Amino acid sequence: MSENPTRPQQRFKRSIITVVDRMVSLELAKTLLSILMVLVIIIVSRKFLGILTKAIEGEVATETVFSLLGLKSLTALAMLIPPSVFLAVLIVLGRMYRDHEMSVLASAGIGTKRLYLSMAWVIIPVFVLACYMALEVMPWSERQSQELINHDVETHDLRGIKAGRFNEFKSGNVVLYAESMDENQNMMNIFVQSRQNESTGVVIADYGRLQKVENGDNFVILKDGRRYQGTPGEANYVISEFDEYGVRISGPEEASDTLKREATPSMTLLNGGTPKELAELQKRIAIPLGVFALTLLAVPLARLSPRQGPFGSIFTAFIIYIVYENVQKVSQGMLMAEKIEPWVSYSTIYGLLILMTLGLFLKNLGPRWIRHRLFRRPA
Repeated sequence: MSENPTRPQQRFKRSIITVVDRMVSLELAKTLLSILMVLVIIIVSRKFLGILTKAIEGEVATETVFSLLGLKSLTALAMLIPPSVFLAVLIVLGRMYRDHEMSVLASAGIGTKRLYLSMAWVIIPVFVLACYMALEVMPWSERQSQELINHDVETHDLRGIKAGRFNEFKSGNVVLYAESMDENQNMMNIFVQSRQNESTGVVIADYGRLQKVENGDNFVILKDGRRYQGTPGEANYVISEFDEYGVRISGPEEASDTLKREATPSMTLLNGGTPKELAELQKRIAIPLGVFALTLLAVPLARLSPRQGPFGSIFTAFIIYIVYENVQKVSQGMLMAEKIEPWVSYSTIYGLLILMTLGLFLKNLGPRWIRHRLFRRPA
């Protein structure tokens, strides 16, 4: 009786994430988070000093300082994603070249294409995050910041009202004096002078209170007083008595066109289609596109020769990024001035980055490889 030995069936399970993927992606993720955290802390610290200065001067309420700081941090985080990715890729690959890990990977048949696939585990989620931050979070953050700042500006004059002294409003066109004021801002023995064109009005009242109406205007509501209206130097004054009279002392300030565009939703900018709106949209789209284009450029730029220093191509990358940012701003300015077409403004810098990436790849491959590929004879 013969038995047929059966071979155990071996199942080979190929992991979706290989050892190389884990090595490159984990190192890239840790470096990216470290760089991003440092850059955000630096930029936010500078913004915090500006907000703190406004708070000391009374332009911003103390309770809104940290709210503004958090909103500005979101904007800074979105703007710093592309340079952080660029620098992280350069540092990680530069270290691998310096420690000869790239030579080992190359001997195992792992080339540039495999490196891009390994980095994609980090770059693709970062790209998606950059899209969301640039197109949704940034305009929302700007809207919230402007609302807080406008509210503080509107109430700045009201917070500065002090009893027993003359308080100026509307660039000195309105002067208010109250002998006393309680915690609810009810005033007694009030004097108000207001100027409009060449006419001057003086109001004296026994009582008064502050009131804000629906459109955001702030009034002083006076009760039981007299009003003197006329032109200084002339005898045609009008004297009237009243039970209740309101004097407008401040109102909401209009934000500039630039701030309005920064707070406009992205779809509204796209539907508007004016040059200024398209330039603002280009500024936002540049964040996720910068993540993609700068990653492509960083791989050939990170290659080190044996004689290069420990920092590799960091200085070259710094110059490239400065040029990249300046070309972006120049193209956006020319688009706003209607000197170039939108498609030219949107594509110029990325065309330059792609050409630079191809040039670096050809430089790394060498002239002998290029001649061999171009002039090789068919078998």
